[in-house]
Amino acid sequence: MDALLHSPLLQNLALLLVVIAIDSLWRWPPKYHPLTVFRLLAAGMATKVKPKSTDSPSQHRISGALGAIVLIVPFTVLTGLLVTMAEYPLFFEAVILLCVMDFAQVRWHYNAVVTALGREKKVLAREMVSHFVARDCDRLSDIGIAKAAMESLLLRFCYQFCGVVLWFLIAGPVAALLYRLLLLFSWQWHWRKPGFYWFALPVRRVTRLLSLVPAFTGAILLALSTHPVAGFKALSQAKSRDSTSLLLALCGGSLGIRLGGPAIYSGNMIRYSRVGGHREVRFSDMTHCRQAVTRAVLLLLGITVVIFSALHALYAF
Repeated sequence: MDALLHSPLLQNLALLLVVIAIDSLWRWPPKYHPLTVFRLLAAGMATKVKPKSTDSPSQHRISGALGAIVLIVPFTVLTGLLVTMAEYPLFFEAVILLCVMDFAQVRWHYNAVVTALGREKKVLAREMVSHFVARDCDRLSDIGIAKAAMESLLLRFCYQFCGVVLWFLIAGPVAALLYRLLLLFSWQWHWRKPGFYWFALPVRRVTRLLSLVPAFTGAILLALSTHPVAGFKALSQAKSRDSTSLLLALCGGSLGIRLGGPAIYSGNMIRYSRVGGHREVRFSDMTHCRQAVTRAVLLLLGITVVIFSALHALYAF
């Protein structure tokens, strides 16, 4: 107990385990979630400061960068100062981490899609999947709904869950908060929305840089917990080399299913390359995907416990 009270490594490890346990058992209502405020702020900021489509790309980039800085940086700095001045900083660090992780929301929507498809309620399934994907869902078939939900779950595990966890372990809760807000703005100002390509470019580039290592760490963990040989084979054979396609190739190959393909954004058909395994998605794959993500989370926690325990023993020695 004394080691836990006096070791920052063990404190961060215990805090992470507690927060992940809470997030797996309890879903923060979206209406009262702090990130909902930032989603509304991001949408309002874009409405006010996004230049007209006739303005130059440089003006779009400057407006997008300044809009994100004005909303994110002061709040992050103020939060960091308040945590350092708090009498019980671990409690506030846990609250911050629980807020920015918010993976229970993703799992809840995913499970709702699985339930709706299982009961053959296609309209309800489309509505539920629209809550956590950026594409248009009005014309999705049963298989299209399942594939969209699985892709979103896998990508959010890689970008959101693993990104928040790794940045917390590397630099603390304020760094995790900064990363999560950048990710939120990047998704809220999705570059496939009309007029958002140049406006969202600065935030998208910074987010891509910060998420590169955590996202591929998550995909590798998922591959290791399922079928790593097939996953890395699909990764090497992927025609598209952008980060999202590579992540889907690694995850899809590990699960033995084909992901990617055409998707509609704001009425425009975007033809992405098909990556991953050799067969199309089936409804039963949704359960396998959910189980694979759970195994990857446990593998991540197991590796983290081993590394932090070894570091603590090394420093104590």
